[in-house]
Amino acid sequence: MKKYGISKESKRLLKHTSRTLYLSFSILPGYVKYMLAFGYLAARAMDSVIDSKDIKTDLKLKFLDLVNLIGKEEFEREFLKIKPALTGGVFGWEKELLEKFSDIVLEFWKNADDCDKRNFKFLLKGLSKGMRMDVNAFSNENGIGSFSSFKELMRYSNLIGGVPAIFWYRVYLKYDPEIFKNNVVKSAYRIGTALQLTNILKDMYCDLKNNRSYVPKEFLVKAGLDEKDLKDPKNIEKIKPFINSIILTCVDYFDESELFIDSIKSSEFSLKLALIWPIYWAMDSLYLVSVKNPLKNRIKISRVKIYKTLIKSPLLLSSIAFHQGYRFRRETLILSLNNK
Repeated sequence: MKKYGISKESKRLLKHTSRTLYLSFSILPGYVKYMLAFGYLAARAMDSVIDSKDIKTDLKLKFLDLVNLIGKEEFEREFLKIKPALTGGVFGWEKELLEKFSDIVLEFWKNADDCDKRNFKFLLKGLSKGMRMDVNAFSNENGIGSFSSFKELMRYSNLIGGVPAIFWYRVYLKYDPEIFKNNVVKSAYRIGTALQLTNILKDMYCDLKNNRSYVPKEFLVKAGLDEKDLKDPKNIEKIKPFINSIILTCVDYFDESELFIDSIKSSEFSLKLALIWPIYWAMDSLYLVSVKNPLKNRIKISRVKIYKTLIKSPLLLSSIAFHQGYRFRRETLILSLNNK
């Protein structure tokens, strides 16, 4: 396999637009790091546009249409036309990321082969579908938007979390076709979906500040609530059944990680850790969601917790150690739900 590299500029943007993901990227093989880094940067740029309160709905949809033209001549030409309006609606590192978006895509496209391009397009197509759902649900500029049903929320999470996980799985298969003992693509899909659902729970406070409610309308009606009522932390008990149901869904999906880890060749240390870390941190986040009030503050695990996991990394490479750590978190989480 040819040598793959990432420019210093793209590395710098990657470091400043991610947190725990950057730690995972740093230990990956060159080709895998290359693919996942560009996949992340593209997704992060798209997310910045969709989340911005200062970018109009029609411009967001136009940007998503353009993303699906990546690799064609008209992409760069059309992107340059809307670039000033896009970058005027974001700030800080997100602004710089968008300003360099076409350069990042071009850097990837020049070095990628046809297989890499197909996988990249698969990722962007899935994300753009999910983000279109996001725009349609939350484009109400006069109030808080929400998805209509649990089914719609799951469809969104499958696209935003599950599709990137399949992309990740395919990248590893190209890196080494014999890296997995079993076909665990379904497990990857479910784990990716659970990571997205975890993000939704821990970011509820911030999302509500931006007039986004991921609590489906059908649940709110049953609870006798309106979207705006979620801005009152005192209503947490009324939506606990929804939160707990999502936590249990996440646990069910994360249980696939034990099969996934056991399916990875024992020599692939970096792949194991790149999966173990986010799963452990997600389970830690879900525990905090269960014992704190996600309507009052953003749920965030401490840096100390992150560093403790990193320090223990050599021990976690044993399947037995991973299972013990995962099951301890699982049991602690389930007990916290049952004690409410």
